[in-house]
Amino acid sequence: MDQQGRLTQWNDTKGYGFITPLSRGPRIFVHISQFQQRNRRPSLNDFLTFVIGHDEQGRIRAKEVRYQNNTQRQPVKRKSASAALPITAVVLILLGLASFYFRIIPIGPNQSLTSSSSAADKAISSAYQAQQSGVQVGGEGVVDRVISDDDDGNRHQRFILRLASGQTLLIAQNIDIAPRIEALRNGDRVAFYGQYEWNAEGGVMHWTHHDPDGQHVSGWLKYNGMVYQ
Repeated sequence: MDQQGRLTQWNDTKGYGFITPLSRGPRIFVHISQFQQRNRRPSLNDFLTFVIGHDEQGRIRAKEVRYQNNTQRQPVKRKSASAALPITAVVLILLGLASFYFRIIPIGPNQSLTSSSSAADKAISSAYQAQQSGVQVGGEGVVDRVISDDDDGNRHQRFILRLASGQTLLIAQNIDIAPRIEALRNGDRVAFYGQYEWNAEGGVMHWTHHDPDGQHVSGWLKYNGMVYQ
């Protein structure tokens, strides 16, 4: 049964937050992967519909999340059709290029990335420029910085990769589901496949592991010849 609520806490970098139900009751955790509409990023005070679900550990989570039409936003001034056309054309071109690159990216954990790295970098760069999220993409990079684990909600091992293009990418591996990469150091090379989510710092890779519920494309990390899934 669909519930209604308001997004009262949101961390765009990490891709999760909390919904306060309109019917009152405790706040409910929500992850970016559960948003069904990919046309924009969630914002504080968005009104949402969702279904109550549970994660693999039995904790309550919001699933099948959708924006309601009555989100409280400032009215946008309308521009003339002639003024909007150039902007619309640029957006369509960017999205078209992104779609082209995304189709050639999917790779397997046993496949060499040498021939795919350049296309992967272009795909991620296109998604970043278009501020697009929810993109399944694979690639590889060099560890630029190892960050402390995120223990808020599901535990995530976090580190920043620097791609060959120079763009940085935060990897967030759910270590409540997948194994941790031990002894990871700056300068190590890591391959990845998962779901790209946009943020202003370069983006975040989520779902770099299997989905116990079987509802999401399985991702992976590859390090020193071992696959972490």
